[in-house]
Amino acid sequence: MQCLRALLGFFAILPVGAELDFSCAWALPYTVAPLLGGLSALALIGLGPLPAYLILLLLTGLNHLDGLADTADALMVRDRERARAALEDPRRGTAGIFAVVASIALAVDYLRSPWQLLLGEIFSKSLVVVLAAFSKPFKDGLGSAFISSVKSRWPLAMPALALALVVYPVSSLALALSALAYYIAYKHLGGANGDVLGYLLELSRVFFIAATSAFLPSISCPLW
Repeated sequence: MQCLRALLGFFAILPVGAELDFSCAWALPYTVAPLLGGLSALALIGLGPLPAYLILLLLTGLNHLDGLADTADALMVRDRERARAALEDPRRGTAGIFAVVASIALAVDYLRSPWQLLLGEIFSKSLVVVLAAFSKPFKDGLGSAFISSVKSRWPLAMPALALALVVYPVSSLALALSALAYYIAYKHLGGANGDVLGYLLELSRVFFIAATSAFLPSISCPLW
């Protein structure tokens, strides 16, 4: 229970008062993802796409969005050491601003169903567990702690990933695009850290929403 509270405290902007603990990080797609996805799905029904997606981002504390912005900045620098330094450089930001605005615009434009938000969160959280398990960190920190915690437990996240792929088979395209985007950042930086994992979380959700809507523009989920 303490670990689950810690996940909620870190991956969601909830005042649970728990110390950082990633020992049950494999449970992200079964705990944090349904909560955040469910709340934003309700917002979509009542408020519309843009407010719903902004609420989802706020519920995450904007942590992953920061990772997307920092990693986008780093990808604009060719030299690996300078690229790593760019992750921490507050003077950079043009590429990061573009990545954040583009990701929100794409998600909002393709958002059609509450199920895209719910299953998109499950998809992104389970995918980050699986890919992190086969990654190496290039520095100590929150990212390395997360990677270490899922090394032997990543199979526990596979049923959640399979669920998203079964309900929306076209999301296999989102899986391929997410893996490619992660590979590009991973190879460019020579490993992963918390920013790169946050970048994966944000992009995989957007890719899921875009893929499921672009190929199935009408109400596509059989459960909806």
